[in-house]
Amino acid sequence: MSESDSHALSSEPAAPAPLAYLFMIRVGPTYSLGDLAPECELLSRRFAGEFWSYGSYEADRQIGRMRLHVVKDVNKVGMLNFLSFARQVMRRATELRATRTQRIVVTSYDPFKGGLLALRVARRLNAAFVCEVNGVYGDRDNFAHVKAAVWRTMRLLQMRFIGSYVLRRADAVRLLFMDQLANFVTLRDATVLRHFFALTYTDRFYSAPEEKIILAAGFPFMRKGVDILVEAFVRLAPRYPDWKLVLIGHLIPTELRALGLEHAQILALPGMPQEELAKWVSRCAILALVSRSEAMGRVLLEGAAAGKCRIATRVDGIPTVVEDEVDGVLVEKNNVNELCAGLARLMDDEDLRRRLGAAGQLRVAKEFSPESYLAHFSELVAATLDAKDLAIQ
Repeated sequence: MSESDSHALSSEPAAPAPLAYLFMIRVGPTYSLGDLAPECELLSRRFAGEFWSYGSYEADRQIGRMRLHVVKDVNKVGMLNFLSFARQVMRRATELRATRTQRIVVTSYDPFKGGLLALRVARRLNAAFVCEVNGVYGDRDNFAHVKAAVWRTMRLLQMRFIGSYVLRRADAVRLLFMDQLANFVTLRDATVLRHFFALTYTDRFYSAPEEKIILAAGFPFMRKGVDILVEAFVRLAPRYPDWKLVLIGHLIPTELRALGLEHAQILALPGMPQEELAKWVSRCAILALVSRSEAMGRVLLEGAAAGKCRIATRVDGIPTVVEDEVDGVLVEKNNVNELCAGLARLMDDEDLRRRLGAAGQLRVAKEFSPESYLAHFSELVAATLDAKDLAIQ
């Protein structure tokens, strides 16, 4: 190596010291490294640590300054897989405690099974605990897919009991929108509270010439309002014989058949890898998410990243990512007539679709990039550590 090369290498800026050591718990399942590896890569810019999940494969891989551990499912019973996962996580927590690592922050993606496990890990490590909330658990429509009213009530009570226990013991809570915990739990005054969007890999989605396709992706069927979307489209189909409705999601084809909602202009497909979904998003003219309950709707950001116009319901956190008549169209939930009118307007007006799609694409690049997420998350972790230090003093 020449002297000039050596000088160039030595002058490169060193990576900043980690802001904290993250111990992240994401209750599975995960189906491929592509689900979690990009998040580890992003977080390693500001943090060191480890990321734990379980799913259909096994992994133990260093990604930047993050270590990704995926425990493979070995049982057909989901709870048994979780208990096996929890044992390995607690064993690792005991090992980590012996290293006397400082500034540990334990995080959970949910305030239920994952939250209970993360709370136990945080106590073993004497670490700060950050709990994310990614659903609207106080809204009965969150359980629209549960057919029996008594079971909906039981689920709500069960989630409220466990969620309250976890969230009231968390040092910090990340919401997707301000009123997300309404009718669910009241946090302690000392809890560090932030609300910002969920990490979305918008760079995986791209623009392409549109086809006359309305696309909806997600499940469960009833919570996502697929029945309402199908009813609206069937009304419009005779006027628009060259348009198709494409539905993608776990069990969507089965439920569509069970309800007798099949139609010649409707294509229903099961859930698929994100790379395949991105192809469908690039082809569509309109992306629809007409949920009865929705904390945010990642697919809305994915559609915007591809420059597609979006139509969605004015519920929960959706208005935080779609601004009516600016970068999309909002309608009331369960309102077939209003949805019909909104769809017909978009189907008739290519210029409007392009204008709304372009505005959404600009907004996503500015407000919802992975870099913006990392900045929000880093501030949350720093505030949590500061608050815990003050509490100890």
